[in-house]
Amino acid sequence: MDDYRRAAIFADLDTSQDESQLEFTEDLSKSKFRKSQFNLSVSLTPGELSAIFDTTVAQPRLNCENGLFNQFLDVLQAFRISSPLQLLEILQYFIDNCMDTISILKDQNQNVDWLEQELNTWRLLLTLFQVQHLEPEKVDNIVSERDLADALFKEDQKLKGIQRIVDWLEHCAAESMENEFMKDAKHFSDEEVAWPNTLGQLLKKELIYQSSGSMVTQLDPDAPTRQSRSIHDLDQVDDDRLLTQVFTEIRCGRLEKAELLCCQYGQFWRSAILEGWRLYHDPFYKPKEEQKPTDEVLGNPNRDVWKACAWKISSNNKTSPYWRATIGILCGNIDAVLPVCNRWEDILWAHLHTIVNVAVESHIQTHKSNNFISLPEKYWEYKMSLDDIVSELKSNPKLAVRQEAHKPKRQIQQYFMTNQFRELVNTMADWAENSLESDAQFLRFLAHLILVIRWAGIEHDELAANLIIQKYIEVLIPMNDPMLVAYYTSQLEQTSQVIIYSKFLEKMVLSEQRTSGLMAAEKFSLPVEEITKCIVETYRNRFTNMTNGQDLFSEITNDDYELISALDWIIYYPHQVEEAFMQINAVVRNFVAQGKIQAARLAFNKVQKDSIIRLLNNADIDIEKLLELNMVSVSGKIQSLISEYLAYKCYLDAEEGFAEWFHEYHQTKPIEPIKPQGNVDYAKKLIYDHNMEQYETALCNWKKNVSSSSQIVVEQLFNLLFFPNGWLVDHKNEDKNRHEHFELLRTICIPKIFMLLHTILHCAERYTECIKLAGYITDKTNKLLPIILSS
Repeated sequence: MDDYRRAAIFADLDTSQDESQLEFTEDLSKSKFRKSQFNLSVSLTPGELSAIFDTTVAQPRLNCENGLFNQFLDVLQAFRISSPLQLLEILQYFIDNCMDTISILKDQNQNVDWLEQELNTWRLLLTLFQVQHLEPEKVDNIVSERDLADALFKEDQKLKGIQRIVDWLEHCAAESMENEFMKDAKHFSDEEVAWPNTLGQLLKKELIYQSSGSMVTQLDPDAPTRQSRSIHDLDQVDDDRLLTQVFTEIRCGRLEKAELLCCQYGQFWRSAILEGWRLYHDPFYKPKEEQKPTDEVLGNPNRDVWKACAWKISSNNKTSPYWRATIGILCGNIDAVLPVCNRWEDILWAHLHTIVNVAVESHIQTHKSNNFISLPEKYWEYKMSLDDIVSELKSNPKLAVRQEAHKPKRQIQQYFMTNQFRELVNTMADWAENSLESDAQFLRFLAHLILVIRWAGIEHDELAANLIIQKYIEVLIPMNDPMLVAYYTSQLEQTSQVIIYSKFLEKMVLSEQRTSGLMAAEKFSLPVEEITKCIVETYRNRFTNMTNGQDLFSEITNDDYELISALDWIIYYPHQVEEAFMQINAVVRNFVAQGKIQAARLAFNKVQKDSIIRLLNNADIDIEKLLELNMVSVSGKIQSLISEYLAYKCYLDAEEGFAEWFHEYHQTKPIEPIKPQGNVDYAKKLIYDHNMEQYETALCNWKKNVSSSSQIVVEQLFNLLFFPNGWLVDHKNEDKNRHEHFELLRTICIPKIFMLLHTILHCAERYTECIKLAGYITDKTNKLLPIILSS
């Protein structure tokens, strides 16, 4: 991991900073990774939060939405998970990929809501996993409220995690609300003074519009409340807009920007009020040797007084609801905040912010001996946990909030926040199984969530996790990208790997495609031998099922060609030669049983001479003498395979020899010229005599050729009958099905061989040998009569 990225991801783990974790630093250039100008965090410095969401480390790549499939794969290929640091870096790259794609899709005016939700989920995971890898710390030399708060967050990881979720919610809000409000100053007022229209009417200036109600007579900030009067109607409209924007800035974690807005429009008292929540810190109480020249007193020494007053302000129903919410979120009065929260994320933020507020206040008052101003009992009654908040969101009275809480990506976020990982994985499996939002991109998201959960060492249901990855692979297969399919297949258990990847490969026909598919499988350590075997067996079973019980013909069908082509998978790896012999023999066996001699020959020819040499492990073996198996020192299993292979060779040679003889005997015999009838002239008689001479010569040659070919075919057929130990008789065969197939083939083929022999001998007028052939059949020592009769 390069130093730059390590620093970006773990900037928040640095506890050596001298700056307060509660104060805003004005020098933005100090933070190398800072993306947001303002931060409302009570546990992180500004640079820490932005480091979590750093996006400068990865160079954008021009791609469309579908590019995410390969981008995520590229990230995973670059890592072999061996430490938590690598998992965090993977999450950061996921974030980078999503942001790059969002930028491109926005340029193309496409909807990016779905991807922004995914992006935010990855950010949530990153920040939560960071907290998990923080070790609790003991803090010494605590001299101030801020030191107490710092110590609390370092010691209490659960509270630290809640604060991180608050920061995450604020960052997400800042991004989504960036363009929702006008930046023009005239959006709030025409002048940079507070309530200019009220001032003008009090000074009796000529105004275009006079206020309609009873207006204040003084312009101090408390005048409207004290006098129970209103400010000028136009000022009230501008004030409402301003306070709405101020709360929005607070919601986005931009406290300083909210203060700046108040100052910009002359309402400095509001800016001052917003500063009152800061924890007090006086570094000069520390030993002199620990002090620094840059130290200064920070925060509000009378924060308890401010908080009590802020509670009263936020409880005043006569003030703006957004101003009440702004003050309420800072002082912990959640009842003042919830009325303006209409979204799932806003309500969650309000509750979590209050949890942190109450926890920090309780810790400070427990460990400080000051005489604090008493806060209302309702403040201390807030006891909700994360689980309680999630349940409340799912049953919220507001329909939009309930619906949002039940959306898949929100449920994922809720499960991660509450550490309900087993429930999360099972729920995601239900989504994938029932096709709930199961488009390719959503399944990609789910599959990578599963991988992250696995690498984090989180206990979960493996069957459900594998189901999700399988569903993702199903949408990848049509893309015909071996690298994609192979990688995610490698994340499954081996049985599923074989089944799924063999289904992917079996549709590949071109040699280049098959090579790339197997290379991808090898790269990710898939069991390629089992996969290639599974492909062939799948075709064999399909072939058998398709032909079982049907009329069989000798013509080769497209299915036959597919089965023969599939045999190439099993001969791809030289060391798989034994399995290749088993599969090829089985395919030839089926074709022979169906009488498809040509198809059997095509399958048989998949075995090359070097394959036999490799199987026997003997380069000097004489292939023509393989029938003498006693000369070869090999195992019984291999002898059985070679014997079966040679039995088929003998049979196919005999069948093909007979077919050639039959063609020659019946199709190439010369045709005798027709003798002229009656009295013919001399010329015609001369032509006839000439044709007869040619015919007799051709007939003589034909008889010689037929006699020669007959002898060859007879020898081939007798070779089968006198096959060593019997044709397809294998005493070492322990496979029951294979043995049954042998018996079936002997029943089919041996009677056929006798018929072919008899046909040739009879046509050759070798009647004596025909009689001997009958005697050979009836000879009990040959055990052939039962086979003939059973056929």
